[in-house]
Amino acid sequence: MAYLSRQARRTEILQAAARIAMTEGLGAMTARRVATEAGAATGHVHHHFESVAQLRAEAFLLLIQQWLAALARQSEGLPATRRLQIMLGVPEDETGMTDTRLWNEAVFLSERDACMKAAYATCMTDWHQATMAIIDEGRADGEFTKGEPAADIAWRLIGLCCGLDDISRFKSTDFTQAQIDRHLAIAIERELR
Repeated sequence: MAYLSRQARRTEILQAAARIAMTEGLGAMTARRVATEAGAATGHVHHHFESVAQLRAEAFLLLIQQWLAALARQSEGLPATRRLQIMLGVPEDETGMTDTRLWNEAVFLSERDACMKAAYATCMTDWHQATMAIIDEGRADGEFTKGEPAADIAWRLIGLCCGLDDISRFKSTDFTQAQIDRHLAIAIERELR
């Protein structure tokens, strides 16, 4: 085990926790499992984080920040409508399915874990801010013309996205990605043009 500064060790542990969340889920995090992944002693985990719940919440925050940054990079230079579709869509690729699984697991954990509840609320606010920014940029470019507050529209679009994702998880509904995309496109059109 190499010597690392306090901040570097904390960052290493947090990144190890994020890798576990991505591959095994948020619930798979234990101090021992994270320490093994980080190549650190279990005591280091307890030294840098008050609890595994705090570590789990911070790992979720880190992953969502990375997700939002990746979506921004992916959609750079595209028209605002397409950027909204990327920001709000429910992708079927492996990375998108993992991101969706993490969001859903965080919802479940936030019902009984105050740290995760606070982290989830922060992530929703960050997602809302990113969505509002796209709406504001679309208005500045003249692509979006309706004048209702961007904050209200962003919350409605996020709510629709979350609801459609919930419906799609029930295989008996036969709700497809194409249907999700269609409903999202209709909502964007009605809300913003």
